[in-house]
Amino acid sequence: MHTLNRPLFIQWDKRSETGVPLIDVQHKGIVSIINTFYYMMGTKVNNYMLYSCISDTLKNYSNIHFITEETFLEECQYDNIDQHKELHRKLAIGIDIIEREGIKTNDPRPLLEFLKKWWLEHINEQDMQYAQKITYPRRNSP
Repeated sequence: MHTLNRPLFIQWDKRSETGVPLIDVQHKGIVSIINTFYYMMGTKVNNYMLYSCISDTLKNYSNIHFITEETFLEECQYDNIDQHKELHRKLAIGIDIIEREGIKTNDPRPLLEFLKKWWLEHINEQDMQYAQKITYPRRNSP
């Protein structure tokens, strides 16, 4: 029986929850993709294959997440929606740039570091700004 011998790159923490169930589930999905990328870096998988699978998944998942989040913010008439949309656009561009560079250098680590920074800054800081300012039905706490 094989066991995972390394910890997750990002541990999900309840402090990262916005209180919006769909957004929180999608954020957990993003963390899952990042953790899968981290785990696969330590295997014998070809870096090009790793990049193509993980980056395509991440880009597609991120796009649907951004659309979901922006739709939610529009429905709530969030004051800073244009700034938040711009952050999403910059993140998408950043993923593309880092991915192309990683393919050229055959080094997936810069993409992993970019994703970690994205998680720490965007989800835990920028997304929390709208979570604190908007009234919406919140999940019942245990």
